Amino acid sequence: MSLAEVKDSYSRCCVNPKFFDMFYGNFLASHPTIAPMFAKTEMSKQKSLLRQGISMMFMHLGGNGVGTTGIDRIGESHSKKKMNIDPNLYHFWINSLVKSVKECDAEFTPALETEWRKTLRSGVDRIVSFYNT
Repeated sequence: MSLAEVKDSYSRCCVNPKFFDMFYGNFLASHPTIAPMFAKTEMSKQKSLLRQGISMMFMHLGGNGVGTTGIDRIGESHSKKKMNIDPNLYHFWINSLVKSVKECDAEFTPALETEWRKTLRSGVDRIVSFYNT
């Protein structure tokens, strides 16, 4: 398994027009503090930001500096000083995304799930590193 296989899986998910709705349905229901954080959010814009963020994560993990800059910007915006996103909530984000991928990717396997989780955790760890800065 590799980042390329995760990216291929993500591409299969993105052709499903319900994928991002499915993710936000799963994510908002995953913990009682999450849905209120999105109460005043324009969800069509949020879905676009999510798509960009995942792309930035893949670019960063592939060694692309533009992706690293994008992930760092997300880390700064989600830090304690700005949006104050509790680092303990990110595992709900990872679980919700993996659950959505599992529902959308006909080629999903346990090995692919492991790779997805490893990939997402690596990107999230960088985002969380900005929390107290």
